[in-house]
Amino acid sequence: MAKKGSLNARFLCLQAIIVMMSCVGNSFITPILQRFGYEPFDIGVTMTCAAITAAVAKPLWGYVNDRFACAKQLVLAGTALGCAAYGLLIASGGQRVLATLAVMLLYLTFLCLLGFVDSWAVRLISDGWTLNYAITRAGGSLSYAFMAAGFGAIMSGYGPAPGLPILLLLFILLAVTVFSLPNPQRTQAAARTVSIRRAVQALGRNRVFVIAVAAYFLCSVTSSAFDSFFSVLVTGLGGTEQQVGVGLFCQAVSEVPVMFLYSALRRRVRWPAAYFLAAGMAFFGLKTLGLGLAGSFQVVFAVNLLHGLCYATMTAGCVDFILETVEADYLATAHLMYSAIGNSLGAVAGNALCGAVAQAIGVQPMMILISAGGFIGCALILYAMHQKRRAI
Repeated sequence: MAKKGSLNARFLCLQAIIVMMSCVGNSFITPILQRFGYEPFDIGVTMTCAAITAAVAKPLWGYVNDRFACAKQLVLAGTALGCAAYGLLIASGGQRVLATLAVMLLYLTFLCLLGFVDSWAVRLISDGWTLNYAITRAGGSLSYAFMAAGFGAIMSGYGPAPGLPILLLLFILLAVTVFSLPNPQRTQAAARTVSIRRAVQALGRNRVFVIAVAAYFLCSVTSSAFDSFFSVLVTGLGGTEQQVGVGLFCQAVSEVPVMFLYSALRRRVRWPAAYFLAAGMAFFGLKTLGLGLAGSFQVVFAVNLLHGLCYATMTAGCVDFILETVEADYLATAHLMYSAIGNSLGAVAGNALCGAVAQAIGVQPMMILISAGGFIGCALILYAMHQKRRAI
């Protein structure tokens, strides 16, 4: 397929804005719930409900895009709903039903959009556009870093309410950016019919893909210990919401050099992308173990620098892995299914388990215990690749 031109600059802007919106709308949910007086078990229950919502919604986002090639419209509709959900969370004042509904909608929109933008990138690359995903994602990581530090300081001084006008401003910038990007093409098979049943059956026959989803599930159980309880960990060690923002800044900044190194390494080394997934999962286990052993929030910040080796390797590796292992007709559905089953269902199990265990034995002992998921996920990926080599 002939190349159609470069989308790097425009897609970098898209990544940056979406990631900043997700930072405000998703990454500070737990500190907001703590302000409402939620205990670790309550946080776990709320985040489990939200993760269930995302698990159901993610494949549907991918299916609609595969069927109708309407990525631009979905992104705009999703972010508009996400802004409204953030306003509902602030207005709820901690009322359990309203707050839980708001968090579920924030996961349905901003969190699902992170995976959806990845699938959009996969489709555009498949359509023949020039797009260096690792580089554009590095720009997203850098924007997340500064938003996390900035909004952490704002929230520490003024509470979460300023987040709404920030989201609305970002939405305006997003609309301008989205209209400059192309929708993905509809494949001939998709134009005829792309049923969810057909997509699931086709992907279910892909043994390496299925094992990778199972491995990602286990790794997501591990990562949920960090995602939902990081602020509880930092404040428990004497930190504030501003320190939570600094910790998130450290983790996001660490992604940037790894994204660039990943891009350079992929050009020079012909390793299958699955090996990068395996490495990322092992680093997730190591990072979570380190957080469980940290004695101060300063040590937590240092351990957080491992995040680049975890998240950046897995995020960029996932895009390449799906391109290498899945048929073109099912690319978006595969990416969203990988994310929904592996990530969201893993988060469902992880939030429920981590909340209950943290309530019983404490946050840090819970992290030490849950770190095993990352190491087991790494072993599963390596096993799948070994079986694939034997079958050739």
